[in-house]
Amino acid sequence: MQSIFKLARNMEAKLHALLAEMQELKNKVREMEDENSRLRRELAAVHREGFSCNSTGVETSVSSYSFFNLLELYDQNFHICNLSFGHKRSGECLYCMAFLRKGREPAADQSASG
Repeated sequence: MQSIFKLARNMEAKLHALLAEMQELKNKVREMEDENSRLRRELAAVHREGFSCNSTGVETSVSSYSFFNLLELYDQNFHICNLSFGHKRSGECLYCMAFLRKGREPAADQSASG
């Protein structure tokens, strides 16, 4: 009969270990969500700064800086499209690729006209 109690104690210890592991996982998810929110706010601030700059050429440098940051995110297998921004990509995304293509076109048009 004592072996049943021993089995119950072992199962209880395993459940406590699993609960501790689950709590650790929840803490990591919370940290990642906080970081994601912070990064989204920073990106929005940079985006607003890019549109509020004057026409002295600063806007172009901020825009190109932002574009290169988005390109780097895409290269690290993250979505940069408005549908799934910040989520991991499992393959190519047509929306992200269209966004990148659209981001390159104005720069080509400006250099051709200048």
